[in-house]
Amino acid sequence: MPSSFPLLGIDIGGTKIAVCLADSSGKILGNERIIGGSQTRYEETLPRMVELAHKLVADAGLAMADIRACGVTSPGPVDLAKGVIIRSPNMPWRNVALRDDLARELKRPVFFDNDANAGMLAEWVFGAAKGAQNALYVTLSTGIGGGVVTEGRILHGVNGNAGEIGHVVLDINGPKCGCGMSGCWEAYCGGLNVMKRMQAQFGGNPDHPVMRLPEVGGAPEKLGYPALIPAAKAGIPEAVAMWDEICLRTAQGLGVMIMTYNPEVIVLGTVALHAGDFLLNPVRELLPRFAWSESSRPCRITTSALGLHIGELAGPAVALNGLNL
Repeated sequence: MPSSFPLLGIDIGGTKIAVCLADSSGKILGNERIIGGSQTRYEETLPRMVELAHKLVADAGLAMADIRACGVTSPGPVDLAKGVIIRSPNMPWRNVALRDDLARELKRPVFFDNDANAGMLAEWVFGAAKGAQNALYVTLSTGIGGGVVTEGRILHGVNGNAGEIGHVVLDINGPKCGCGMSGCWEAYCGGLNVMKRMQAQFGGNPDHPVMRLPEVGGAPEKLGYPALIPAAKAGIPEAVAMWDEICLRTAQGLGVMIMTYNPEVIVLGTVALHAGDFLLNPVRELLPRFAWSESSRPCRITTSALGLHIGELAGPAVALNGLNL
């Protein structure tokens, strides 16, 4: 890699937008978030992203001309060739030409990828999958996505939507997913769907032990993984049953991925970071039900090395990959 140089990254999430200035070694020089930005009109949010990018560059004592490139990440489905967000189950934007709009406003090269591919690139360039030739990254967040490196290259597919593993159907009779299908991995384990399921089961009963947890404090809007994990650890039966199903479905999903891609490492993000072995141990125990030992034994399953910084470093990693560095 050439001597260190600055890069911008913009990560579009379901509930926030992260704008990051980093160098090519992965050192974060500055970052800020636009909370709720992806839930407002695109025409209102685009200028805010551009303004924040200019602010971070100026605060670092740099000029925009010093920025080698900008990497942009977004939930899928996307049209990678055109740099367009087609739609997302978790945000209202439709058919927005984000890559070209940002390139015009920033006057810098802009490279675009979906968020799960970008997470894979960040872990591959800077984190837990560094040096791997065959690797998988799985987001376990508001939704579930994935990124795949195979034989030393990120896998994009025909139009940039390879790795949408959260929408692999695990049970055709399963719950409805935000994507329109039923029984997707995300329908069982995506954070938004877990929150909705908990609200339906516990939200109407303020005396339920789950509702009395300090993490909840009787507020149904606080239900979700941050409440489910301590509730299951506390042995609350309904929470334990829900957690057991999440572990089972996660093992099932990972088993499909292992049998399909035969990776040497799988990196799990977000929820797995908070749950740690409480998730990893049962998933590893359940995995033989869904994958051959010949494929699963050489596969290391671990949590993100970048932790909460993966959203910031995903964009710079996309920029580096676009520059072929």
